[in-house]
Amino acid sequence: MKAIDVYSAVICAFVHYANAQDATSVDCTKPPRYVPLHMCCPVPSLTTDELMQQCAKFAGPPQPPPMTRSNNVPPPRPRGGPKMRGRTHPHGLHAPPCLMECIFNQTGVIGEDGELHEDKFMELLNTVVRDNDEMMTVMEESFATCFEKATDIKAKIADKMKEDPKFAQRITKPKFRACSPFSARIMTCINFKTFQNCPTSAWNDSEECNAFRKFVMEC
Repeated sequence: MKAIDVYSAVICAFVHYANAQDATSVDCTKPPRYVPLHMCCPVPSLTTDELMQQCAKFAGPPQPPPMTRSNNVPPPRPRGGPKMRGRTHPHGLHAPPCLMECIFNQTGVIGEDGELHEDKFMELLNTVVRDNDEMMTVMEESFATCFEKATDIKAKIADKMKEDPKFAQRITKPKFRACSPFSARIMTCINFKTFQNCPTSAWNDSEECNAFRKFVMEC
C-alpha cells in the first residue's frame, strides 16, 4: 500500500473514532440542569407593537424579564453581538397558540386557505429582524425546515382531534372556539431550529448553555 494511502486510512480511522466518541459523549439518561432556552439564544419574537395591539386580547399579562437562579437578575447580553431588534420570547421558545395564530393570520403567513406562505413569512422576518443578518439567515433556514414538516404537523393535530373529543371541541365548535395549535407549533419548530443553529454573535457561550444544547441536539 502506498504511503499516501496508509496516511489517508489513518486519518479516516481517526475521524471515525472521534465522531464515535463525540456521539457517545452525552448520556441521554441524565439530562443537564434545565436552562431557559431564550437565555442561551435570544430568538426574536416575530411581532411588532402594531401586531401586539391587533392581537392584544390573546397576549396575556406582560411577563417579567427572565431571571437567573443564582442572582435573580436578567442574564447579560452575549458579548460582541449586535443588538437584537424587537422583543424576545417572554414564554421561552414555546409560542402561545392563540397569539401566534392571530399574528400569522394578520400578516398572511397563514392564508385564508390555511396554508403557510413563505413570502409573507419573509416579509414579517424582514420587518422584525432586519438589523441582524445572521439571525435572519438562520430563521429563514429554520422556516424552510419547518415548512417541510407542516403536513406532518397538521396530521398530528388531526390525529389528536380524533383521539381527544374535548380537544377537537375546543378548536372547532364556535361556542368553545379557542384557536388551532398549528401556528404555534410551526413557530415553536422555528424557534427550536434557530436555537440549535443559533448565530455565534447571539449565543450565550456558557457551560450550561453548551451542555443543554448538546443534549437537545443529540437526545
